Amino acid sequence: HGHNIDTARLLEACRAQNELLKIGGTALCLAAKDLQCNILKVETLFKKSPKECQNLTSLLEYEKSLGIHDGNILDDSSAAVGLLWIRRSLAFQIQLFESVVWEEEPKDAAYEAYEKQLSPYHGWMLRTVFPASFGQLPNREEFLSLFSEEDDEDISIIVKKMRALVATFNPLLQSWTEAFHELGLEDTRRV
Repeated sequence: HGHNIDTARLLEACRAQNELLKIGGTALCLAAKDLQCNILKVETLFKKSPKECQNLTSLLEYEKSLGIHDGNILDDSSAAVGLLWIRRSLAFQIQLFESVVWEEEPKDAAYEAYEKQLSPYHGWMLRTVFPASFGQLPNREEFLSLFSEEDDEDISIIVKKMRALVATFNPLLQSWTEAFHELGLEDTRRV
């Protein structure tokens, strides 16, 4: 589970994913900004105590041992809360990408992913603001072309790359979720 997730590599992957998210345009900029703030929370603890935070589980156990959480009520400035929201954000993104590569329009895919992955943890204001930005998402072909690495890259190549991204992240997110549950750190409060 979380013992197999190297913290340094996880943070590197999260930063790269955040750059990919920014490519998605203004409709995804709120998610990108939130992801960046949460990455910084994790990096702060990791830089302060790298030996204790070598993998996801050791980082969570170390922070838990500091006594800053009240059971599964996580301290808002903690690395654990940062990791919780990074995981939720990535789950949203991966579900969005997975739906788009299987022919769904980005707007519909974003709403569905939001309802499943983020809405249960958002309060009224975020449930109003966050989905409002999805109306700015372009059609499927334009959305996919935003992620091309070359000017005339074929959509089928982009789809293949997105499928590989989804296949990489899904098991990671599963292990990540299990680590939080095993340590009793799954904070389900709304923000």
